[in-house]
Amino acid sequence: MGVVLFAGLLSGAPTVSVRAQEANILYFMQLPQANLLNPASQQYCNFYINIPVVGATNATATSSSISFSDLVFPGSGEYSDSLITILHPSYNIDDFLDKLNRKNYIVSSATTNVLSFGFRARNLYFHIGVMEHASVYLGYPKDMMTLMFKGNAGFAGREADFSSMAMEATVYGSYGLGVSARVTDALSLGVRARFLSGVANGTLENHGTRLAIDGGDYTHTLDADLAVNLSAPVEVVTDSTGDVTDIVFKDDYNSRENIFHYLVNPDNPGFAFDVGARYRFNDRFMVAASVLDLGMIRWKRDVSNLISRGEFVFSGLDASPVFDVYDTTTLEDVADNLLDSLEAVFKPQVAHDAYTTTLAPKLYVGGTFNLTPSLSLGLLSRSEFRVKNVLQSFTFTANAAVKRWLNFSLSYTYSNHTFNNVGVGLSLRGGPIQFYVMSDYALGLLYPDTSRSVGAWFGLNLIFGCRERVMDDLPLIR
Repeated sequence: MGVVLFAGLLSGAPTVSVRAQEANILYFMQLPQANLLNPASQQYCNFYINIPVVGATNATATSSSISFSDLVFPGSGEYSDSLITILHPSYNIDDFLDKLNRKNYIVSSATTNVLSFGFRARNLYFHIGVMEHASVYLGYPKDMMTLMFKGNAGFAGREADFSSMAMEATVYGSYGLGVSARVTDALSLGVRARFLSGVANGTLENHGTRLAIDGGDYTHTLDADLAVNLSAPVEVVTDSTGDVTDIVFKDDYNSRENIFHYLVNPDNPGFAFDVGARYRFNDRFMVAASVLDLGMIRWKRDVSNLISRGEFVFSGLDASPVFDVYDTTTLEDVADNLLDSLEAVFKPQVAHDAYTTTLAPKLYVGGTFNLTPSLSLGLLSRSEFRVKNVLQSFTFTANAAVKRWLNFSLSYTYSNHTFNNVGVGLSLRGGPIQFYVMSDYALGLLYPDTSRSVGAWFGLNLIFGCRERVMDDLPLIR
């Protein structure tokens, strides 16, 4: 039972989603929220405040290799009037497997502003923000999917590569103080320090998992070193033999008061730093770079560790007793014996030790070129360093100041091995109220079933003390 439950936990845990993938289109916009991507950015108004909760709301879902329409789609031939899945007998599963990369991932995330504001003090600009983050990262290797759908024939004489298998789901609060300084007329530097308060986390640690299949006798050797770390209001239930039987919600958190205490109590502390720089060569050309999420969280509250290590050699099933009329053994008994053998090797051990997770660092490098006083072009590289994977994207932007109260931006992003990521950004201002909405994946909002990425960022700001200024790049908001 423990092995089955442990496998179910690994496959079923990443169905929820840590910090959102911010819209690249925001990086060169003159919005207060641009400081979240580069701490060196300064708002041209002397004071701003985000409307609580809706001041900055961001949600994104991204898949590296497949979209929903790759899983569910119209059939062909006699099934042309029906929707089928990749499991349908009429479908050639090789068509699905050919769409996968050696390493694949799914990222889903959301960020909500609780309260943020900023103000100018001569050449300094201070930013203070409280935000809530939630996200899930799931990494899965192509070999695992091939083994699942086509069996072991293709792996005879070699190993199936499971090294990119990873999972992390996290919810945490962030309390940040940042400052941007104009060191010279050309150079601006910025830094932000954040105290993190972890709410809940689930992490799969894959220290080495391989499946080797002998090319001669097809003997399977499964070698695994896995651990699932949990910091959540749940309890791992074991029987008298130490076998994991269930994971249940703790009775300690069955009231609103206790749940509220759980959400706001900083029992899982962490720290993070963001740094950035902007340099203007002349009135037309500016470059910028920033590094975000250099930090970690120490998980100490309601911690459970499920650890499974071992090597299992499988030479085949002896089903001959099933066909012996004098033997009462059934095929179910044979399968149960195999599961018992697996459980004896990979039976998860339960511990309650604190553990540490790091954030996913992000590196931004880019620049802008002002074609005219009202039109600029930008190019941005974004690298996100996840467990056993790097998420890379490149974004080209065009920013136009149409009116003093209306600004518009278009973007084109190469991401997830696709070239159809067209983005838009729009801001409207009436008096001190500033509304904005943006997305790197506008087509994904229109056609979510065929897109590998979908997401949007919107919010409201109150801005005061605004004036025309010479900026490092073309102001998108005036």
